[in-house]
Amino acid sequence: MGGFLVFGTGFYLVFVIIIIIGLFRLPSPEHSEIDLPKVSIIIAARNEEKNLPRLLDDLVQQTIPIEKLEIIIANDRSTDNTENIVKDFISKYPFIRLINISDLSNHMAPKKHALAQAINASQGEIIVSTDADCRVPKTWILNMATSVQNSDTIMVGYSKVSGQNYFFHQYQTIDFLALMTTNAGAFGMGFNWGGSGQNLAYRKKDFETIGGFEPVKDQISGDDLYLVQNISKLKPAVFNVDPESFVTTLPMKSLIDFINQRIRWSSNSKTFALETNVVFFFSLLIPFLFHFFIPIAIFLQVRGIILAILLKFILDGLAIFLGGKLFRTAVNPFVFMFWFCIQPLYIPFIGIAGLVGKYSWKT
Repeated sequence: MGGFLVFGTGFYLVFVIIIIIGLFRLPSPEHSEIDLPKVSIIIAARNEEKNLPRLLDDLVQQTIPIEKLEIIIANDRSTDNTENIVKDFISKYPFIRLINISDLSNHMAPKKHALAQAINASQGEIIVSTDADCRVPKTWILNMATSVQNSDTIMVGYSKVSGQNYFFHQYQTIDFLALMTTNAGAFGMGFNWGGSGQNLAYRKKDFETIGGFEPVKDQISGDDLYLVQNISKLKPAVFNVDPESFVTTLPMKSLIDFINQRIRWSSNSKTFALETNVVFFFSLLIPFLFHFFIPIAIFLQVRGIILAILLKFILDGLAIFLGGKLFRTAVNPFVFMFWFCIQPLYIPFIGIAGLVGKYSWKT
């Protein structure tokens, strides 16, 4: 048992060190004036009457020239006032377009179908996507689109959970920061594992080249992982660390919603790690096994477990600190301590539940 602890701790610490090194290897932001092609903003919305007005207010105040911009809202069978809200904005801003989806697709998962309909109808050469519950800075579109145009990449952006100053919200901020920091560090080391649909930019022709969402049409979620992993086979993928590109998203309202969201994300490991990307799979497996073993080692009083936890605390804390500094996200040290302490229970539970696939989703 002691030998397993040594090897497990060693593998995990090496993994975290690799992520930390990757953060220092991320390319610095570049600011250059170029002539942009038309850019299409794609948003799938279902019953988003409370959130969509704030996002649309952000989007109509962007610094990109209006003649270069179109905003497409795919209204995915909403039963609230989403459609009328979009129409009201269209009356003031004709560069906004509405696509109403009235029925479920017979061959594609709902959100992928909504996104595909909007992308196929778009006129822009560059696609920039976010979610209806996000907020974006005035420079967001210009920054993301310019980055794609300059370097001919798929651009992955940072998203931050931003809510009230509640413990639960701050916990989500740290948990999402950890995910984003890990992904960014992996990018810095040349591993293009995924991204968030809250902040992505790529060329429409690249979306068409990989066959759109057809290869993963039955997958309920994971459209963002699919896009990053497959477009990055055609050209480089870059993690954008420019603060002018950072997006904020709302926290989950309840613990049940939060757990359900994490289980849904974890379920993507079956398709986008185990079946297609061995390195990505082991990057998930190593933390899972290490955290799974910690409670067992504590219960059995395995020699060296205190040292293993101390080393983990130091490196996890360093990674979170560096990620928070890079992405300008404040970390409450007391909330971090709580987050750190429950990881050995939280990570195995979410991992196993994701493999079982028991979660709900908007249908």
